Amino acid sequence: MTWGKEASVILTTTNFVPGREIESVLGLVSGSEKLGRGGTNNVEEKAAEAIERLTDAARNIQADAVIDLRINPIQPAGQHGSDQNYSMFCYGTAVKLKSEMHETN
Repeated sequence: MTWGKEASVILTTTNFVPGREIESVLGLVSGSEKLGRGGTNNVEEKAAEAIERLTDAARNIQADAVIDLRINPIQPAGQHGSDQNYSMFCYGTAVKLKSEMHETN
């Protein structure tokens, strides 16, 4: 599955972007989306929406990429049983990448 409306922010679960050098770390970005009771309906759709929120947060700080991306289902503290309200939560490190140098021959 491809997440994100645009390819303007690179998303990766690794702590680097293959073939690119990190110029600076901008900070933590995150996104979340409620799954609803039981947490089993539309998991993929809700994960994609959480990723969109994370991507928007990264764009807002002019990040080129989010590295070390993680996606986790979470449940509210103190609630037990099958009628809990679960959420999808994603987070990662927003980074600025060094400009790519294009060789001319």
